[in-house]
Amino acid sequence: MGPHGHLLANGPLYRLPENLKLNADMRLLDIGCGRGTLLRVLDEQVRFTTPPVGIDLSTEMLSRARDDEAGQRFAQATATALPFADGAFSLVTAGYVIKYLEDSDLEAFLREVHRVLAPGGLGLIWEFGPTGNRALDGWNARAIGGGSEALRLRSTATLIERASDVGFSFVTDADLRPFLVPPIPRSSVLLGIPPDDYDGTPVYRA
Repeated sequence: MGPHGHLLANGPLYRLPENLKLNADMRLLDIGCGRGTLLRVLDEQVRFTTPPVGIDLSTEMLSRARDDEAGQRFAQATATALPFADGAFSLVTAGYVIKYLEDSDLEAFLREVHRVLAPGGLGLIWEFGPTGNRALDGWNARAIGGGSEALRLRSTATLIERASDVGFSFVTDADLRPFLVPPIPRSSVLLGIPPDDYDGTPVYRA
């Protein structure tokens, strides 16, 4: 998806620099980056000092990302085994990735996000979510999964619970909306790692 399609489908993401108060010193990792459009959009807005990094499983998508590359870095890797050192990033984003993950893989993925986040870092995850209507959820899963119903559409409440289980001390609804196309609900969660000088004051959690 190029910039115009990305803006139409993912409008709330264009407000992340303002809403999350992103700054040039942050080190960004995008998991499931596709052709890297989000990385370039955020990099153009923030002008990160350290080139942001994107990973994806698809060789084709990474080839397109490198063709479009404008200072970002890309690598082939899985979401459940990130090839980076502990605490390597201060911001991790992951969009439309977890619908493909079994529950055990979702746990592994969240543990990896927790591991690579530096103290004071944030993680932002968003995905297609359930409607509460089983028939409609089945239809939506087929629509976004190329005819397959094997996708797992999880609610924001479920993501908050799973993230809490793996040790995130700050977990809340990211409240990303509205996504205009396709007209399917989204789930989103904002995760945090306390900074080194955190004094133990209870952290708000939804």
